[in-house]
Amino acid sequence: MLGWNIGVYRLMENEEGPATATSSYGTRLAVWQTGLYGLKWIDELVKEGKAIDLDGNGYPFRYTATAEHLIPHFVNGIPEARDRWSFEATDVILEGWEGKTAIDQAAIALCRPDEWLLVEAWDES
Repeated sequence: MLGWNIGVYRLMENEEGPATATSSYGTRLAVWQTGLYGLKWIDELVKEGKAIDLDGNGYPFRYTATAEHLIPHFVNGIPEARDRWSFEATDVILEGWEGKTAIDQAAIALCRPDEWLLVEAWDES
């Protein structure tokens, strides 16, 4: 399957400022699966200077941005998210695989607009 598994996380309590390529994450705010063009929204935020590309090789790619720029994507519908995730017959499905989009509205409500968040995008091809 060509696409991405994307998670958005708060940073650990002792971390302030933008995430780095090695930042640890805290509470997960959302997770979803997309098709091939599922990173277009975050790449647009990077071009607009509203997010920072922390590089990566797809295993994962990492980005950071403030909640004010990321959270509207959850409230207004996650870009290209699949409600139920798809997989190929040859894919290895591990025990922790959720198989569906999850959004933690209670955790999102605790985020300050200026709080830096971490986005991880895993290549599922």
